[in-house]
Amino acid sequence: MLEGKGTRSTGDRDVQSRPTHFAITHRRTRAGHPFAAGVLLGLLLLFGLCVREGSAEPSKLILALGDDSYIPADAVNASTGAAVKTELGNRELVEFAVVILSNIAYDVVPRAVRERLPEFLQQGGSLLITGGPNAFGSGGYQSIASLIPFEIRGRTDWVAAPFKAVIPLQPNHPILSGVTFRTVGTFNDLNPKRSGAVEIAHYAGGATFDESGKIVSSRFPSPLIAEQSVGQGTVLGVAFDIGREIRSGWNDGTRFVQNALTYLTARSPLKPRTTADLLQAFLRWQESCDEELRRGRGGGAVWRGAAADCRRQLAERRYPHMDLVDLWLQERLKIAEQVDNGELSAPEGGLRIKALNTRITTVIEQREKSGR
Repeated sequence: MLEGKGTRSTGDRDVQSRPTHFAITHRRTRAGHPFAAGVLLGLLLLFGLCVREGSAEPSKLILALGDDSYIPADAVNASTGAAVKTELGNRELVEFAVVILSNIAYDVVPRAVRERLPEFLQQGGSLLITGGPNAFGSGGYQSIASLIPFEIRGRTDWVAAPFKAVIPLQPNHPILSGVTFRTVGTFNDLNPKRSGAVEIAHYAGGATFDESGKIVSSRFPSPLIAEQSVGQGTVLGVAFDIGREIRSGWNDGTRFVQNALTYLTARSPLKPRTTADLLQAFLRWQESCDEELRRGRGGGAVWRGAAADCRRQLAERRYPHMDLVDLWLQERLKIAEQVDNGELSAPEGGLRIKALNTRITTVIEQREKSGR
């Protein structure tokens, strides 16, 4: 069993709240060579201190999955301050203001995104789903049908139809500002949502089908753009392939995309975690983990299990500095062993823990300044 007093966080600073004491009832287990651990920490500190001056964290983030070739990332950043990313990386989904699912089959969407999408919307995130042969019914989106501002009526809804006009139904909607549409002839053939969604534009012709595939109205135009609220969030659906239309010569396509992303970004309050957030998270975790380790009884295997449980708490939250978390756990055990073997006194062990926390939080701060 390890016993000790932890640290307490005050603002962005690490404050030692009380002396730390250690006792281990099991035999010493090697947690890594002390010299190797020291070299590793030195390299981490060197990396953390080698910062790039002038880099700044974007105020908001956009996650683009699927076809991102048509997204004007620089223009979007200039107008919204949001950076466009193409992978989740080590961030939580709720750090992104907007998620784009662009002609991507739903089972290809990363699991971490699929699992957190409802929570993302509940907390105010914005979701853009665009059409194509891998979208909506053809892309297997039936499992999130309630989140989509259309009604999916079949598993193969990507169709070719006569080229006809796109008819704006909400001409004053911000996403349509300055936008003129070309005629379209390929799109996902969807039905209007019975309730809860607002149609923004539709195809000038087509048919509405019931669940069995029977035509119930041969004159009802197919919806092409619609939005709905989900929790505190916004979902915007576009039933044609934006990238395909832009590559085919839709001159106002880029303006439409920029309008849509500006609109969705402004509606979302979600922002990336700040340096202060990450420091607070580490220090709270460190104190909690200390408490958990001190309760561990039964020898090295029990302690390793407790350490693994502690690690999992931050790993599941996609903490971006897991190498430092691993280093803290390794160094924490080494200090405790030194106290147990009489190499260090309990007060000296407490000072080592405090110094360790300070060094790791310094690396976190420097890494964040340099940009992850």
